[in-house]
Amino acid sequence: MFAKKNRLAKTRDVKTAFERGRGFFNPFFTVKYLKTTKPFGRFTIVVSTKVSKKAVERNRLKRLLRDFIRRNIGSFAPGDYAVIVKPSAAKLQSKELVQKFVVLAKTSKLQKL
Repeated sequence: MFAKKNRLAKTRDVKTAFERGRGFFNPFFTVKYLKTTKPFGRFTIVVSTKVSKKAVERNRLKRLLRDFIRRNIGSFAPGDYAVIVKPSAAKLQSKELVQKFVVLAKTSKLQKL
């Protein structure tokens, strides 16, 4: 779980990130990024039932991404992030899932090398 200051938890903030945020895509994820004045990143991860009907699988995907982001939170640009997991990500192994997210974050310049 993210530290309280790193959570994008309020519905209003999530909607703002979705509406005004810049989108970055790959076949497995969509990241909506909204630059803010806060000196740190705030994150939310969305995994819909279209990804998997089983809550266990959806929660597994969220746990994997949260763990990676939590460990590397200092390397992300400050702002609000809404990470949307696409159905094709459910077929990936744990390592592959994180690697695909890293590739997206680095190619979109949201994460420092």
